[in-house]
Amino acid sequence: MSFAERPVRRLLLLPGTRHLAEMLLNRLAGLLARRHAGMLDRLADFAGATCLIVPRDLPAAFLLTLQPAAQPPQLELVDPACVTDARATIRTDLATLLKLLEGRIDGDALFFSRDLMVEGDMEVVVALRNAVDDAGIDLIGDSAAACGPFAAPAEKLGRHMAGMAARLHRRLAITIMGGDTA
Repeated sequence: MSFAERPVRRLLLLPGTRHLAEMLLNRLAGLLARRHAGMLDRLADFAGATCLIVPRDLPAAFLLTLQPAAQPPQLELVDPACVTDARATIRTDLATLLKLLEGRIDGDALFFSRDLMVEGDMEVVVALRNAVDDAGIDLIGDSAAACGPFAAPAEKLGRHMAGMAARLHRRLAITIMGGDTA
């Protein structure tokens, strides 16, 4: 039984849990859109396009819907098996997705090494990649900046928690999946 087939998948996709996760994801998307408005301008021609983002090590996927100019993309937590109409699909592990979002890793190299799988409309994926690469996103720094005068301690705490989460992720990957996905 894979991780995605375990009971945690059912828990993550429960309406209340899913609603809370989507609310947090969309607030983060809105925050990033405000801090990196140029990213939205680069994606304006693709309004309405959907991209299914499937982290191999999570029990659910993200359906990203690009919006008209100046509006942040919408994120929906979905069962990837139920999505059939996405223009593009991106598959890799969560740690790699986060590094791609922050521009800390070369997407082309990952694609050619097959650590990143892309299907569907490549024009949408390339536009998304170019917009994100040029944005200079720092998830922790950008999120902490929203804390006003508490930004510095919030960023320090966020970076500490990110390190703990990475270590926990590695341990869970070894325990649940029998290998290291980080």
